[in-house]
Amino acid sequence: MTGNIQKTSRQNSHRLLYVGGSHEDFFSGLVLGARGLGFEHCGYLIGVPVHGKSWQFVMMNNFSRFWQERYRRHGFCTIDPTIQYAKEAVLPLTWSSDLFDTEPLSELSKVVKAVGFNHGWTQPLRDSSGKFGVFTLARSQGAITAEELKDKLPMMQWLAHVAHSILFRVLLAKHQNESVVQLTEREIEFMRLAAEGKTSGDMSILMGVTERTANFHIGNAMDKLGATNKAHAVALAMRLGLLY
Repeated sequence: MTGNIQKTSRQNSHRLLYVGGSHEDFFSGLVLGARGLGFEHCGYLIGVPVHGKSWQFVMMNNFSRFWQERYRRHGFCTIDPTIQYAKEAVLPLTWSSDLFDTEPLSELSKVVKAVGFNHGWTQPLRDSSGKFGVFTLARSQGAITAEELKDKLPMMQWLAHVAHSILFRVLLAKHQNESVVQLTEREIEFMRLAAEGKTSGDMSILMGVTERTANFHIGNAMDKLGATNKAHAVALAMRLGLLY
């Protein structure tokens, strides 16, 4: 399934990045188009092959923070059946939450149902170099019937191809420019505290370290992110989806 990207993302075999910024207005238009077609949720994802069979994924969507956090934390992009389908297929996939009701997907299934992805439609999109895009529409109520598809499919596919034509190069640029940012788990812990407004003194107490150690981890994160100060580092880390 495809801001506001693996046995898990922490293992770096499949990395997940989230993209916002100047193209959010365009994406907001996609969301409005999706809602006009009867879908609450809209997402677009690209996958770029790296290091043999590993993939890096970059996405934009209007899915909930709950979904974002758990999808990243558990590395669901490696088992998501809509993504696995899109890697091989060209035809769209119409699905319901039942697609996720198998034992290997039990945790993903819980999240899918909790956020109301009960019915959806996924269109694979592909380019000649092996990179692919995935456009997904989802909603909580109402199965997608054959009659509805007959009526709406041209517009759904048009929306998917518009998303692909504009966002593919944007997300690919993000992959090329920002995928090298890899914070350690310790750096992420301190950056999360910084995002909550904690001072170095607060962090030292909460984490059981000296203020010098807290500043060391924050400084490393700032260097990796190319940030000018702690607030800037927090903003960049949040935009990249590194803090949840």
